[in-house]
Amino acid sequence: MSDNDDLRDKFKKPLLRPAMNLPAKRTDAPEPPPAAGDEAHPGIGGLARLLQAVARMLTPKPPPPKEQPQAAAEPPAFTVLVAALAGDADGQGAANLVRIVEARSIFKVKTLGRSFALDTIEDPAAVAAATTNTRHAVAAENADLLIWGDVGREGYRLRLATAGSIDDDRPGSFGATTRIELPLEPAEAVCNLFHAAVLAAADAASETQKGVVRRLLPAAATQAEALAAKPPIQMTMGQQRSTQLVFGHVAAATALAVPPSQAQAWFDKAVNSYRAAQRRVGRTEPGWETGLLHKHIAAVLTVSAERSKEPGPILAEAVKEWRAATETLVQGTMPQEWVVAQCRLGKALYRLDLVTGDTELLREALTVLQAALQVYSRTETPQKWADVMHDIAQVLEVYGDQRKSPEVLRRSIETCESVLQVVTRERTPLSWAAAQNTLGSALFLLDRHSDGTSHLEDAAAALQAALEIFRASGAKGPAQVAQRNLAHVRKLTEDRRGRQVIHPDWADAKPKPPARRR
Repeated sequence: MSDNDDLRDKFKKPLLRPAMNLPAKRTDAPEPPPAAGDEAHPGIGGLARLLQAVARMLTPKPPPPKEQPQAAAEPPAFTVLVAALAGDADGQGAANLVRIVEARSIFKVKTLGRSFALDTIEDPAAVAAATTNTRHAVAAENADLLIWGDVGREGYRLRLATAGSIDDDRPGSFGATTRIELPLEPAEAVCNLFHAAVLAAADAASETQKGVVRRLLPAAATQAEALAAKPPIQMTMGQQRSTQLVFGHVAAATALAVPPSQAQAWFDKAVNSYRAAQRRVGRTEPGWETGLLHKHIAAVLTVSAERSKEPGPILAEAVKEWRAATETLVQGTMPQEWVVAQCRLGKALYRLDLVTGDTELLREALTVLQAALQVYSRTETPQKWADVMHDIAQVLEVYGDQRKSPEVLRRSIETCESVLQVVTRERTPLSWAAAQNTLGSALFLLDRHSDGTSHLEDAAAALQAALEIFRASGAKGPAQVAQRNLAHVRKLTEDRRGRQVIHPDWADAKPKPPARRR
């Protein structure tokens, strides 16, 4: 072996560096994988890699990304009861409903291990029993809303109930006659509509709850609008019709919650959705399906007319819808729905006459209001009877004024006196004040259209009593009406006093004949 070979052998031996405490490199050990970034420099040595690793350890780490603050969940504002469902043997259907409602944090959900059934709404006794029982259940659990109904092969058939009575004058009111049909596995859009319906139907009693409805319902209604405009064809025809009916209710409730400048757009959406639902009523469906939709449309149009600067055309359309509702709802099978339509038709005819001056409208109003007394009686439903009688008194008052008929005005006064025998200042102050206002107006008109009588003092007393109650109750609109009526009475009283003069004695003396000229 040459000296050169010995020199090469020395360089092949591992390099020992005990001062740095580095172990000798084993020639038989596999090469470690290159560190990140070394691939571009295949010739880099182990020491360089070590130094790079140390440098990476000493390099300060970048601060972790800041977590985006999550929006706080909306605290529960309404307590919703989910009753056991008829036809839901294993309880899975009710459990699914609980999960759907709980997806919105504003609802606190409680279960009720009791079911409520309503096979048909053409049985007045069954409807009354279901309405009473569900209302009591909501009150007993101190809840705001109850979801009840049944589940079958095609899906859910649900209804919503509150502890309070249904407000017949409020458009979009949910009740026993409003059936919500959902598929067994509702899509997200269907769940959004159901959430909006629960929010619209909940009994918002406190100011906090009312604020939640005003803040959340418009957005919820907007989110559900596309589904109602074009229900999926996978739904049954009944489910599609129910979708549009429910959105009509939601839109009507939204119109009452948004600022007045935005209300008309939502009223229009409600009417359009109801009419779309009418187009999905089959020929074999019972007549009340169409009748209820006529009723819902008319209710929305009536409230819309009250807020309009030109109510005439809208009221005329509402009258047509109310007439159609009374013609398609049968008194014998659905007396409550029929009588509500009768009463609302009478009021709409009365208000339309105030706009147009068409006396024939008042004649029709008297006819339909008197027909309502076939359902409402003084003994069984005294408050409802008194409300209808007061409406009749108002129609008679206007009709007697237009005809300048003391006889008709006396009938109005007698009707008001009958109402005041049922309503009292202590129990129903606003109803009592309304009757006093009509009585005072009728007395004033009777005095103006009759000879030799004076009822102004009684008229002023009745109107003053009504004004006091309206002001104490914060009823600004009725208070303004009573104030104007009282002003008319006082003006006529002052005018008559000004015309009274002292009758001198010489007024009865016969004039002397003129002297003759000679």
